[in-house]
Amino acid sequence: MTAPTPLPASAPPGHPVPRRRTGLSGLVRRLSATVAIGVLFAAGGLATDATPAAAAATPTPTATAVDPQLVAAPLSGGVVSPGDSLALSIGLTAGSTPLAATQVTVAIGTEPLTTRTDVGDWLASPLTERTPTIVGTASLDPAAAGERTSAIVRVPATDPVLTDRTPGVYPVLANVTVAGRTLRSASVFVVPTGAASDVAVIVPITAPPTGRGLLSADDLASLTAEDGALTAVLTGVQGTDAILAVDPAILAAIRALGTTAPATARDWLARFEALPNDRFALQFGDADPSAQVAAGVVPPLAPTSLAAYIDPAGFSGNDPEPTPTATATPSKSDTDDESGLPTLDELLDVGATTDIWWPDAVTAEVVAALGAGGALTLTDTTAIAAPSPAAHARAGDAGLLVADADVSAVLSTAAVSADALDRAAALAEASALEALPVTGSATVVALDRNPTRSALALRAAIDAAQALPGARPLGLAALISSESREVTITDQPLATTRIEVVPTLLDGEQRIESFASVIAEPSLLTGAERAEILQLLSLGWTGQDAAWADALDAHAEATRATLSSVAILPPSPIQLVAADAEIPVGIKNDLPYPVTVTLHARSDDLRLEVTESSEVEIGPQQSTRASLPVKARVGSGTVEVDLSLTSPTGVRIGTDQSLEVNVRADWETIGLVILSVLAAAFLAIGAVRTVRRIRRRPESGGPETEGPETEGPESGGPETAATDTAGADTATDADSTAPKEQS
Repeated sequence: MTAPTPLPASAPPGHPVPRRRTGLSGLVRRLSATVAIGVLFAAGGLATDATPAAAAATPTPTATAVDPQLVAAPLSGGVVSPGDSLALSIGLTAGSTPLAATQVTVAIGTEPLTTRTDVGDWLASPLTERTPTIVGTASLDPAAAGERTSAIVRVPATDPVLTDRTPGVYPVLANVTVAGRTLRSASVFVVPTGAASDVAVIVPITAPPTGRGLLSADDLASLTAEDGALTAVLTGVQGTDAILAVDPAILAAIRALGTTAPATARDWLARFEALPNDRFALQFGDADPSAQVAAGVVPPLAPTSLAAYIDPAGFSGNDPEPTPTATATPSKSDTDDESGLPTLDELLDVGATTDIWWPDAVTAEVVAALGAGGALTLTDTTAIAAPSPAAHARAGDAGLLVADADVSAVLSTAAVSADALDRAAALAEASALEALPVTGSATVVALDRNPTRSALALRAAIDAAQALPGARPLGLAALISSESREVTITDQPLATTRIEVVPTLLDGEQRIESFASVIAEPSLLTGAERAEILQLLSLGWTGQDAAWADALDAHAEATRATLSSVAILPPSPIQLVAADAEIPVGIKNDLPYPVTVTLHARSDDLRLEVTESSEVEIGPQQSTRASLPVKARVGSGTVEVDLSLTSPTGVRIGTDQSLEVNVRADWETIGLVILSVLAAAFLAIGAVRTVRRIRRRPESGGPETEGPETEGPESGGPETAATDTAGADTATDADSTAPKEQS
């Protein structure tokens, strides 16, 4: 099976775009590329230094020779009912050299192949003795290299080799001689018994794997275009009785966009919903339920919310041009939503009435866990040990739908075959295997998951499954209601690498769940994370190890980017010279949603008092400066302030930061205090000196003399009072003249 090409990754809602991959596998790839470039340059240097003779001795690479190929395939699915002719299409493709005209001979066997082992051995290693009867020849025209020449060999219905045939599977062998070599092509045809049989054909409808939670509008436009993969599968099943196994993520991606979804996607959805086919839902994203059970996740994961992917503009009653902050608010109930937006159940509805798990491989433990809730598990005959499997079976309390592994594999090959002749050969083989049933009178055919099928090939495979006379389409309800047989499960090998990544993905989801409390609707982040995890566990990644590793790395980087999208910006040192101040603290929000956080500050230094916490609201994809009130105490020096963020629920957000504050004790207040003290001191000193001078003067009551000495201590006249109050300079002069007068 050709693995589908994974869709290009894009940043999911709620996740900042990671700048580059930094995972281990990314590092290995970059190192490998560096080494490879070095080797190439080294080789170039050696080639430059080499002599012309050495260069001439280097052999010129030659193209690998291609051998001619012969293919013979019965038409009509290899079914030859009584009264029908046998027609075989012969194709001879030239290899590297042209082919001359030649002749092909067709022979058939007289004895039927009675078991599937006989059929397999015949197709792999045909023995000419098993086909002794030559029934026809045909001429093949010349063919140029790489081209095909064809012919039809018909055996009339009246030929005795057909009229006398008993029902069974018979070998066919075509022989041609080319350039002295004999080429053979083995096939089979079926003479049916006409016995009644029931055949159910299950067709998965899936998209190429993606690391995004839901397909983008561009993805949908491509997949539902006229030549898109989803268009092909819908065209292939239309008008058939196929049972559809639908990835609900495809439907949700279209419904979430509403009228803004591509017109081709809306038309595709309308066509799908109008189909009358029975159907059931695969796990979201076609995730592998076995890997989850094996990793201890029981029951397997389910989507929690897809609100992050809903475009409100696509629904009536909503703003057709929403602002960047407009986001879909998820419904509080799965059945009642007044917002006008679809609920989770409405997004995921596939119209199924039965829960069926379809893992890639099973063990007895997986079957028991998946069936615990009454759901059925779809597996195949390779998982049944004993007794012979039945289409509807049970292992203990777990119900099973058992597909025919051989027929399913061959028809899956036919459904993806672009070559009509190769497809005809596969259809004939499928008819032969189906004529040798292993699951009783009912057969379940489960086609492989492959979104690259063409409508024509898919339709041919579905029709061939029910081509045997007596075959009747078997619906899902009839299959489930049929009698079940007790069986024993044979443990199949599970995908170890997929099991190992489950704990890692769930650990990231748990961290996102805690972090998401910074926004008003945490489900906008947690729902997208769950959807991405399920997409990364998709069975569509099978066979694409490198692409899957890239997707896992991208998801891990996106998770890290989300967890660091709200954080304190690295602060610069602060010079604090005031008693009270507000220090700006930068906080970023890279999310497309507004956030609410609490800023915490702590300092054990007594020189600085800080406000311990304050709530901060930040708009989507913005940065803001929160104010941190502080008070400086007497004392100077460098103080470290520890900064951290928490969500409204107390979850630590982002990386803690340390703010360096250079405290210069409150020079404004201290300076004023010092000046006030000095002024008061000067006033006090002046007052003291004045009082002391007054006390030292003699008491006089007579009239004022020429000097202070003539005044009596009791004089107390008006002149004396004037002299006393004249000021410091007059008092000083009087003091200096008093001794002279006394002498």
